[in-house]
Amino acid sequence: MQTLEKEQLLRLLEFENEDILSRFTDMFDLSEEEARDILQETLKFLYISQIPGTFIPDDLLIVDEMWHNMILFSPQYHAFSQKHFQKYFHHVPASKKEKDDRKRSLDADPEKARQDYLDKLQVLISITYDHLGEDTVRKWFQEYPEKYSKERIKALRK
Repeated sequence: MQTLEKEQLLRLLEFENEDILSRFTDMFDLSEEEARDILQETLKFLYISQIPGTFIPDDLLIVDEMWHNMILFSPQYHAFSQKHFQKYFHHVPASKKEKDDRKRSLDADPEKARQDYLDKLQVLISITYDHLGEDTVRKWFQEYPEKYSKERIKALRK
């Protein structure tokens, strides 16, 4: 298991930016308190994203939305990345080839593709548990799938 500095997480969780929160609440029908909470969860996600195997499943699309929102504030995001990761922390979506490969796998053997995804998800849950604890696992994989499903995110979009 890759080790991360707990102090890095504590420093990340101190990050606040009113512009990022304001734009997020302009985009989604959420309270500032909810937006602040999603920002905190996004910061936690960025922390564990340093570990290979970490990805954003559909259950965490609201975190992905916040990360996109952060990136739009380019100078601030660049400074944030440099301060907390000593480099620009890229957000790299799945490539066309990766999506095509996934579709081919799904078409060829749906059960194997499903199991491969579940195995990958189990790695993510283990990483989350090991580095962020049981409460975060419950929030991300029990609470968020209901509270911020794809349908709910669409309904919250202004």
